[in-house]
Amino acid sequence: MSPGTCCLGGHLNCGRAARRVLLLACLLSGLAVQAQPPPEAPPPSRYQRTLQYLQHAPEAEQAEFAGTALGRLVEVYMAEADLARSEARAKAGVAAARLRGWAVAVDQYASQLLLVLDDLEQGFPLELSVSPQGQASLAVAGRAVMLLHPRPSQQGAYEQEVLADYCARHDCLAITATAAGESPQAIPMSAARVSPRWTFTNAGPVCSYQGLDVQFGATRQLAALRDLCAQLMQELVGLAVELAWQRRHGVAVNWAALDIVATPGRPGHVVHLNLAGDSVLANVPLLAGSEGLLADIVPWLRARSAGEETATLQLDAADYGWMPPGQ
Repeated sequence: MSPGTCCLGGHLNCGRAARRVLLLACLLSGLAVQAQPPPEAPPPSRYQRTLQYLQHAPEAEQAEFAGTALGRLVEVYMAEADLARSEARAKAGVAAARLRGWAVAVDQYASQLLLVLDDLEQGFPLELSVSPQGQASLAVAGRAVMLLHPRPSQQGAYEQEVLADYCARHDCLAITATAAGESPQAIPMSAARVSPRWTFTNAGPVCSYQGLDVQFGATRQLAALRDLCAQLMQELVGLAVELAWQRRHGVAVNWAALDIVATPGRPGHVVHLNLAGDSVLANVPLLAGSEGLLADIVPWLRARSAGEETATLQLDAADYGWMPPGQ
């Protein structure tokens, strides 16, 4: 509420003393509003922290990262052109012409990126920069390129693919660690194949693995349930492993904001971890397609990714539509 609203709204006929009290109260309230600190910006993502490190890294490391990012960007734009041509064949008239024109433009841009990549590989001067908004760009021999996916919704997936490629050859834990004195711990990059344990109760079979129990109703289609449970446990354990790796690299997971988005034209999914833009690539069709499951599984994911023991989480297959038809 502004001082004008407070002091003039309905108080024009009050006495002089009262007006002074109101004026003082309004001024103090205005100062209190002004004194409130601005909302804190989200911490930089792991991708952004990697870019910050690279600003002062040896030229060879900068060039390697730039080559990885450019190479992936070329693939992205070529795939975008192929998609536009495919969509054009299914349309006619103006819509088809626009799609074909877009495909030509994207192909041309991909060709230009290949020339920039060639200059980089030949050792031309490289400048890697980051905007205040965290967007990365590079210039090779004076040619500037923004490291941006043509589809904004897929920017996170692009960044994670670049990181995965680059960090496969570099100790990114040392690059992005946020706490001094951390002792790196080995964390597998992928989950081993799971082997759930089955027990049989009066209510039906129960599938169990690493603190997860899934209760199925009475059914004779056990083979289908075995496949479903194995897939579910594989997805959840794999995601927990990936989250553990991210947390070891200083990524703060906002568990309340965790969500999953399908990647158009691709089998995988993007799991958004926080408002800073950190995300992971995962193939979790069962988790993504089961309404309410992600929210239910968060306590287990949180504990598992932190290496903590937790009480067994019990899930009812009927809550997620997992029972075979007719059961």
